[in-house]
Amino acid sequence: ASLASVLRERIATAVYAPGVRIRENELAKEFGYSNGPIREALQLLVSEGLLVRATWRGVSVVELSDREIVEIFQLRMALLALAAELAVLHMDKRGLAAGKTLLKRVQAAKARGDVDEQMALGRQLSQWLCDGSGNLRLAKDWARLTSQTRMYIYASLRALADRHRIDQDEPWSEVIAAIESRDAPAARLAARHLMQRTLKGLWLDSGM
Repeated sequence: ASLASVLRERIATAVYAPGVRIRENELAKEFGYSNGPIREALQLLVSEGLLVRATWRGVSVVELSDREIVEIFQLRMALLALAAELAVLHMDKRGLAAGKTLLKRVQAAKARGDVDEQMALGRQLSQWLCDGSGNLRLAKDWARLTSQTRMYIYASLRALADRHRIDQDEPWSEVIAAIESRDAPAARLAARHLMQRTLKGLWLDSGM
């Protein structure tokens, strides 16, 4: 994996928590890279909104306020609802079969109590839906917004798992069923319910 991919995963899983400084010399020691590739990787993550660069302070993991997180999730909700509606028009039988396969894997992970696998598969399902919309820009914007909020989703769902099971299979079953029946209003509504459940897990008031 590239250095940027490794750092992106560490940020997403809170190995590097919000506000933590990322030091070039420590990365050079760990990975054996020169300053050039390290700075390129860091700048890429700055451009993605995962890191921020401040004068005299170097690079650190971005910190989002509750309001900023909610605003990003409002955009995600709008995108996912639109993706569901478009998927009703554009997704073929092969695409539906792929979604059902992912859903079965979610259910199996839930039965095992594997929280990390459930979260990973949930991201795959979301990207599957956006890819199935037939709108390449929508799919790209979804991936960007997911990167910006993944660290907060991860931390919240890990805490939620300490209290009770994460139920991702039921709302995704509704989304897939609506797409299969070619019911666009139902698909939009199911996608909104899915995002609302995520926000509830984050203990944030979305105003929606």
